[in-house]
Amino acid sequence: MEAENMAPNDGRPYRSHLHPACFACRKRKSRCKTKTPAVEVCMMCQAHGTECNFPRPDDPPQQRTNSPRKLAPNTRSSRFSQNRYGALHRPYPSPRVQPQATDTAGNTSSRTGQLDLPRIVHPEETPSASENGTTSEGLPHLMGIVTEAEDDNSHIVSPAVAGDNDILESYLSAIPTARKRYLIRTSSTSNGHLRPVRFNLVPRRPLGVTVNQSLAASKCEVIEKYMDPDIDEYLNLFFLKANPCFPLFDEASFRNSYCSHKAKISPALLCNLYANSLVYWKSSAKLSSGRTPDIRFIWNQANEALHSELFLSPGISTIVAILINVCGRPSTSIFGNGGMVGMAVALSNALGLNRDPSDWSISPLEKSLRIRIWWLVVIHDCWCSLAYGTPLQVHRAQYDVPFPSLDDICPSTATAYQRAAASVFIALITLTDVLARYLEHVYRFSKNFPSSNDMSEMDLEQILREWEESLSDDIRHLVLRGVNLEIPGAANFRLAYLAVKLLLRRIQLNLNKNSLGVEDDTLSPFYMHAQRAAEDIAYLVQELDESHFLGFWIPVHAFSLTSATMFLLRSGLRMKNESRNMPLKIARDMVNTLQDHRRNFDWDLADNCVSHCGELIDRITAAESDSDGAPPGFPGMPGNLDIDSSIMEELFFGIGDFTEGFEF
Repeated sequence: MEAENMAPNDGRPYRSHLHPACFACRKRKSRCKTKTPAVEVCMMCQAHGTECNFPRPDDPPQQRTNSPRKLAPNTRSSRFSQNRYGALHRPYPSPRVQPQATDTAGNTSSRTGQLDLPRIVHPEETPSASENGTTSEGLPHLMGIVTEAEDDNSHIVSPAVAGDNDILESYLSAIPTARKRYLIRTSSTSNGHLRPVRFNLVPRRPLGVTVNQSLAASKCEVIEKYMDPDIDEYLNLFFLKANPCFPLFDEASFRNSYCSHKAKISPALLCNLYANSLVYWKSSAKLSSGRTPDIRFIWNQANEALHSELFLSPGISTIVAILINVCGRPSTSIFGNGGMVGMAVALSNALGLNRDPSDWSISPLEKSLRIRIWWLVVIHDCWCSLAYGTPLQVHRAQYDVPFPSLDDICPSTATAYQRAAASVFIALITLTDVLARYLEHVYRFSKNFPSSNDMSEMDLEQILREWEESLSDDIRHLVLRGVNLEIPGAANFRLAYLAVKLLLRRIQLNLNKNSLGVEDDTLSPFYMHAQRAAEDIAYLVQELDESHFLGFWIPVHAFSLTSATMFLLRSGLRMKNESRNMPLKIARDMVNTLQDHRRNFDWDLADNCVSHCGELIDRITAAESDSDGAPPGFPGMPGNLDIDSSIMEELFFGIGDFTEGFEF
């Protein structure tokens, strides 16, 4: 009674049932108090900058739930998701969630980018998803991956303390007045011998930042205005050229989301998707007949949008945007791409993408998307490690995500063309797993932690041989013979295989040289194997045609071309006194071919090799044509300086390929 008498003078009293708290304070479970009755915004909403709405007297009362004592354990552990998560971005609780329409004055926000709060339903009540990935209410499952509007996000709980959380949650759930620890189960079954997977809730945005403060949205608007009226054509190019080879999205689900709920899709993701599609503009008759797009301007806008979302509201949509960004062409920033991959790995681990979701109570589409996103992160990490000379950030002992199957990538109505592209992608994933094992050997630096399973040259060879034997007939022919390169992603995959093979030969060459105790590695039988692997890459580049250049390529393959050319130059210099110098001739043909591809087809992957090797070959050619046999001149180096050829190799071979200087 005393509190009621104070209300007219002191504003809304604390803990008054006659004056309930606003919805925002209820959501964050904070004290709700106004200074005076005339003030319509409480003090906490003023501090947080959030919208302050109080319940109206005519609002229907909220339905009470059953007592926690009568609920099953998996239901009790998921009750918090009823109040905190939308149906399109939930942290995968055991029960399924279903959108529930509410009054605009209720808990549901009608702002752009917000989704209806769910109600918990049992699995047998969950509506079945249609083939295009939508529920009976029309909300696509894919929105849980690409939306960026939720205030809270799921964060994985450390396996070391997950058992403590289970016990505490079980105890607290039996006490009606106890505060929940908000632990979210991912499976109703428990296997004692496996590391448990649990999620907790953490704020997605920094304190004081609201959903309306979005630089990414303004950047997306700029890009869409620039690309209009051809934006749909660019979207078609992405799903025709890039997505079949790197299947980030289920196309039907994404298009449904794009048409029906575009405002809810992460603007940073859309910005990078638009920018990624620009490299294929010459493949479209409609676009190629118009103006040339300013690719660098669009990429700058997309990068700013991505960096903004990384700071303001990172989530799974941010990881997808990073993958599209790093895979975009032309690639111009080694430090930027390496840092982005590191962020993607960190976010993936925080969001639990490194754990197997097969037994989780989520839709099959969400399971396949999580698996694909994780393996795309692994692919970028491994190939950037090979190209940039940086150690791996993903280690094979720290994830248990299975390889995706053909059914995980292709719908039942997929064409033979789509299934062939999916088969190539799965083979690329398994090849990347082989590459990871080789890179673990390359980046083992510390002498204080020696490896207990040192492998010989033939042990390393056996890893690649076993992978080759595991391939299907069609993929095996593509890998070993280089046929069927018209399949989407096949030429990129063939180059990836040859790059892994060249890395293997380099490792074997250095191991054998050390075991023989000699300085001249040409005495090793593996030297010629390495040279042949480099020649295979040069011959592949010469055999490509226009359709291949207009297709999909991983940008870091540019460094594989440089690596092969450098090794050929290395072999050619050691044969400079012989009448027939084939390695030098092949290297010269390689650079000339890449210059033609760059000039005729605007193939940006040629830039790195041409810039690093072109001038070097010109100097070697000039030296060969010099009648007195004088060595080529180098800037800043005396002309009469006599330097050993092995030291000369150290000077200019180490700059072209970042893995060249490693002692494997």
